[in-house]
Amino acid sequence: MIIKAKYLRDWEESSFTSITAQQKRIILERFGTEPEPYEWTEEDICIQIQNYLSCGEFVKSVQDTSKRFTLPPGVEF
Repeated sequence: MIIKAKYLRDWEESSFTSITAQQKRIILERFGTEPEPYEWTEEDICIQIQNYLSCGEFVKSVQDTSKRFTLPPGVEF
């Protein structure tokens, strides 16, 4: 999922949040394209926007679109 300016406006209105023009630009740059080979979910985007607006940083987390099961680093099966 990617977002466009209309989605961000709607999100801003529904969450009763005020977003500056600079913040909008940065958010749209971040979520305007998919981070290949991953994809953004709507939950990813909402949480990331909330984190960015509250602390000025995005959390580094994306979902793998391959849906493969992977073990945590250092764990062998």
